[in-house]
Amino acid sequence: EITGIKHCISVANATDAMEIIFSFLKLPFNSKVLIPAHTMLATASAAKSAGLNPIPMDVNEFSLMTEIGELESCDFSNVSACMITQLNGVVADMNPIEDFCKLKDISLIEDSAQGIGAFNDGKHAGSWGVGGCISFYPAKVVGSLGDGGAILTNNDELNEFARSIRDHGRGEGLEAINWGRNSRLDSLNARVVLSRLSSLEDLLKKRRQLADRYDKNLKNLESSGFIKLPPKYSTNSKSISTYQNYEVKVENRNELMSYLKSKNIGTIKQWGGFSIAHFKKLGYSIKDFPKTEKLFNRLLLLPLNHMMNIDEIDHVSNEILKFFKI
Repeated sequence: EITGIKHCISVANATDAMEIIFSFLKLPFNSKVLIPAHTMLATASAAKSAGLNPIPMDVNEFSLMTEIGELESCDFSNVSACMITQLNGVVADMNPIEDFCKLKDISLIEDSAQGIGAFNDGKHAGSWGVGGCISFYPAKVVGSLGDGGAILTNNDELNEFARSIRDHGRGEGLEAINWGRNSRLDSLNARVVLSRLSSLEDLLKKRRQLADRYDKNLKNLESSGFIKLPPKYSTNSKSISTYQNYEVKVENRNELMSYLKSKNIGTIKQWGGFSIAHFKKLGYSIKDFPKTEKLFNRLLLLPLNHMMNIDEIDHVSNEILKFFKI
């Protein structure tokens, strides 16, 4: 009802959701799947688990997501699919991406794990391509007590396949119709998710109010070139961010983190500060992605969640202003 997407299949976690989608697609073994460099390792591992070869793509320096320009510049030899990650509560400009994937005859999947409540001009994250996923990990806008997730899809065949696969491959009457797995969302977490979904508008309103306060407090730092604030809207859209994360680009990132820590203010480098392209032991080299390398030397998550208040946002902002002597 929230997403406007035809089917929502709850599963044990969003990684399972992506793996089930790849299993459904039955893509050629060892063919390439394009994935954004700025995403969770799980995005790549889901493709790898299906016998595919995940290839990082650069990301747009403004939206921090792969947009059509970055996609078009990729090498498409032996590429069978493209996965776009919707990041931090905003959605990429998906219509040209969907059209381009159709032109190239490759499958389009969304890692929309961070995308609950996030739209691009009336279409919810996960609406494009074969399907997407949602994460109910506790740190998400709608979090359960532990791991949890869902598949979102308008594809009837994927819906039927996923409902079987998550329950050991069983179908009606408990007859096995596929080789499956145990990926059911447990009942207690499902109850928590349902309760929090009923409060989604209030949760998003609170996050947007807090993010707006950050924007106002830090705008002088942005105009001075010290900080780049996160996008307020999905790309080429007037759909407002859900602010799953408040990720800024900041000069002297590590020094700022140390300073804020000395003031008992916690900050986070998303994904531990590693893009997919950073993982040398998995065969990648960040030097092949200079734009991503530059970004990941500056990206930082500031504290933001619905349990915070305006005074706390002001406190964090004031310490940042002190650091930059503004």
